[in-house]
Amino acid sequence: MREREIENLLLRLGANRSYTGFYYVISAVQLSIEDGDKLQLISKWLYPEVAKKYHTSVQCVERNIRTLVALIWNKGDRSLLEHIAYTPLRKKPNNAAFISILVSYLCDEN
Repeated sequence: MREREIENLLLRLGANRSYTGFYYVISAVQLSIEDGDKLQLISKWLYPEVAKKYHTSVQCVERNIRTLVALIWNKGDRSLLEHIAYTPLRKKPNNAAFISILVSYLCDEN
């Protein structure tokens, strides 16, 4: 999956490149597309891999992704998020659900 496609989708959702979580989500989505089973091990595999890439802690990765999800939920294009989730969303998705929504949508588009 091309990084640019993920980046463009995040921008359309209302994310901002100034958030560190923006880049963490891009990496998490890329890794999840490469191996979808890793989404089942988000805390044990996905966060540590992203943390290693960016030389930071697992806790920072989790927090910054959560912050980006909250930004999109509160100030972004929620209707686009529901469109790519293929369902109405009653509450803010957690990190794993958000990454899964992006992965599913991007895989379906390609």
